[in-house]
Amino acid sequence: MSQYRQLLVLLTEVDPHSAALRRGLALAHASGARVHVLGVFEPSEAHLLREERLNEADIKRQYDHYREQLRTLVERHRGSGLALTVDSLADGDIRSEAIAYISELQPDMVIKDSEAASAMTRLFGTPLDCALMRGFLGLTQFVPMAAVSLPRRVLVAVDTSFSETPAAQEQFNRGLIRVAQALALQCDAQLHLLSAYNMAGVFAADMNVTQAWVEEMREALQEPFNALAEAEGVAPDRRHFMEGGPVQVIREQVATLEVDVVVMGVVQPKGLDKLLGDTTERIVGHPPCSVLAVHPHVFETQEPWPCN
Repeated sequence: MSQYRQLLVLLTEVDPHSAALRRGLALAHASGARVHVLGVFEPSEAHLLREERLNEADIKRQYDHYREQLRTLVERHRGSGLALTVDSLADGDIRSEAIAYISELQPDMVIKDSEAASAMTRLFGTPLDCALMRGFLGLTQFVPMAAVSLPRRVLVAVDTSFSETPAAQEQFNRGLIRVAQALALQCDAQLHLLSAYNMAGVFAADMNVTQAWVEEMREALQEPFNALAEAEGVAPDRRHFMEGGPVQVIREQVATLEVDVVVMGVVQPKGLDKLLGDTTERIVGHPPCSVLAVHPHVFETQEPWPCN
């Protein structure tokens, strides 16, 4: 059963070893989807350092060379039976132009090579990966260089902690699981469900009282997690309810379970989070594996799903 009809592979460099291109082609072979390769061109930095401004002829020569390299790269894969198209962008603000282009095309998924971003980079600017997953109201998968072609284990991270809008939170969590299930089904991969909880603020003078509170709180937090897992048919041995900060827990479970893709929701940053980045952005900034970021807009127009 095909889960995808059109995939867009976004390339910032013409790299024959691109993990994103490898992942996109593998998913297309598995699903029968079309693949559209979009290259984004910027004049080389070395040239910009030598001259204050590039003249139009210089830019055109560089761009023509870039397009020929991109065309040659795509042509290598045409004999594989896939429906392949290619295009490139060079004018104006490449970042905003690329997001506008992708938003108009509306692919089922955007696939891009991961780019590590330090906390300092996030503090003084928005990395392209973060801008893309905020700006494109769909699914964006970031693939590190060493990733396998097709994932074998998919981990979906949900938040089942107390919320002021429990119905909306449940719908979003279930949506994340459905996205992960679609990817796992297409790749014949295992699906694992994860939620992190933190008890650091629970304490009392009497340690026995503290322990009782912790156990009671944990049971209260785990109840909606178990209900969610049951409703979505996640096998008991693939449910992971772990204590700790979400970033740390996700990294640990990716290593422990040998996860190839972690599926996470994109939460629009507010206040200080806009500078430091939320959980998904911090994971994307230093990915332990591929990350499939799901924008909340994907589910905004959907009705709640009935329980399985």
